Amino acid sequence: MSEIKVIFWFDVEDYITPESEDALLGLIDLLDEKNIRGTFKLVGEKARQLKKHNRTDILSKLSKHEVGFHTNMHSKHPTIAEYLEGFDFKNGAIEFEKREGMGFRDVTDIAGQCPSCYGQPGYSWAPQVFPVIKKWNIPVYLDCHDQICLDGKPFWYGGVLNFTCLDSFLRMELREEGLKDAQRAFDKIYECLIAKPYVSFISMWYHPCEFITEEFWDAYNFAHGQNTPCHLWRKPPLRPVRQMRYYLGMLGQFLDYMKSKAGIEFITASQALVLERSSSGVLAPGGVKELASRIQKQLSYQVYNHHTLSAADLFSLFRSYINGSKLEPELIYGPEHEVVSDEAEKLSVADIRRAINTTYPRVCGFKQLPDYFIVNGKRINPVDMTCTLAEIIKAELRDDDLVAITRGSLESMHHAKEDSYWGDRWIIFPRNLQVPNIIRMSKLQTWTLKPALF
Repeated sequence: MSEIKVIFWFDVEDYITPESEDALLGLIDLLDEKNIRGTFKLVGEKARQLKKHNRTDILSKLSKHEVGFHTNMHSKHPTIAEYLEGFDFKNGAIEFEKREGMGFRDVTDIAGQCPSCYGQPGYSWAPQVFPVIKKWNIPVYLDCHDQICLDGKPFWYGGVLNFTCLDSFLRMELREEGLKDAQRAFDKIYECLIAKPYVSFISMWYHPCEFITEEFWDAYNFAHGQNTPCHLWRKPPLRPVRQMRYYLGMLGQFLDYMKSKAGIEFITASQALVLERSSSGVLAPGGVKELASRIQKQLSYQVYNHHTLSAADLFSLFRSYINGSKLEPELIYGPEHEVVSDEAEKLSVADIRRAINTTYPRVCGFKQLPDYFIVNGKRINPVDMTCTLAEIIKAELRDDDLVAITRGSLESMHHAKEDSYWGDRWIIFPRNLQVPNIIRMSKLQTWTLKPALF
C-alpha cells in the first residue's frame, strides 16, 4: 500500500481586509484541533499588518506551523512576471531580490521563523526567482503553476524542490454541495494513488480570505493592470461571520473524512523535503562513464543508482571526470541565451579542457553556464560541449587526441510550456500581457530540471 502525503498550504495575502485575520485564526485553530500542521505562505505586507494590528494571538499560534514566503506586495503592480519580463536571468535575480527582499525579511522577523517554501502570486511565475530563494535558503517551491511540468510529479528546478504541477490537486469549494463534491474528488484520487508502490502527494490549498469575503481582495483593487492607490483601496463584500464558521466546520468534516483513510498523512513543506531520497554524494568513475554512454545527441536529465541528475549536473560531472576532480554534481544555472556553435574542424581534447576550466558567470553566488565556450577561436555552446565531453569520456580520449564537436539538443526544454500570452491567466494581469522572455528563460533553466525521488 502506498503512503499518501497531503501538503496542506495557505496563501495568506489579503492585507486590505482586516476581517480576514479572524479567518486565518479560525483556520489555525481548526488545524490545531485536528492535529495537522499547515504551511502558511505569508505576503510581506500581510505580516506587517498582523504586527500593526497586534495580532499576537495569530502569530503565537502560527509558530506551531510552518511559514512560507509569498512575495512582498502580491498583486500590486508590477507583479513579478510583469517586472521580470524585461530582465535577463542574472539581472532579473538582482531585481527580484531588491524588490522582494524586504518582504522576505519582514516575514522572517515577524513570524519568527525562516520560510520553508516560496510560491508566486497568482500566475505570476518567473525563472529569475530561483537563484534568490536558493540564496535565502528556501528549499521548496510550493504552489500551483504549469510553466514547468514533469509527468505530474515533484521535480527539482533551479536548485529547489518543486511541488507546483502535481497531478493531484485538491480543495473543497466553499458552497453548499462542496463537501460531497470534495469527498468524491478525494475518493477518486485516493483510489488511484493508494495502489501505487511509492510515496504519492496531494497538494491542497486555500486562501484564508475566501472564508470571510465573497470576492478576492486583489481583484477589487488590481484587476487587469489597474493600480489603485492605497488610500482608495476597497474591501470586497464580506460573508456573515456565521457563514465563515459554517465553512470552517465543513472543512473540518472534510479533514476528518480524509484522515479516516488508511495511508493518509498531512505534512508540511519541510517534511516533504526530508522525504526526498535522491543521493547527492560522489559518483564512481564507472558511473560517470555509464552516464556518458547514455548521451548521444539528446541531452536531458538522468536517473542512475539513486542519483537524479540534471543536464547541468551531467556537464559538471563530465568536466570533473576530464579534470580528474571529485565526481560530485554541482548546481550550475543555465545560460542567458541559446547560441549556435561555430562550424569547426576536429578540436584537441587539451583545448576543450582549457575552455571548460574558464571563469564562469555567477548568479547570486552560484555558477551559471556561459552562452558559449571558446575553443581554439571557435564558439561552442554548452549543449554541444556537454555532448562532446560525453564522447571524449566514452572513447577514453587523451589531451593530444582530436574530437569532432557533437551537435546536440537540450531535450529537457520540452517540459517548459510555449505559450507566452498570459493576459488571460490571472485577473490581475493586464489583458495584453505577453512574456516571451520569461518563456525563453524558463526553457534555458531546464538545464537544472530533474525528477525528485521518494
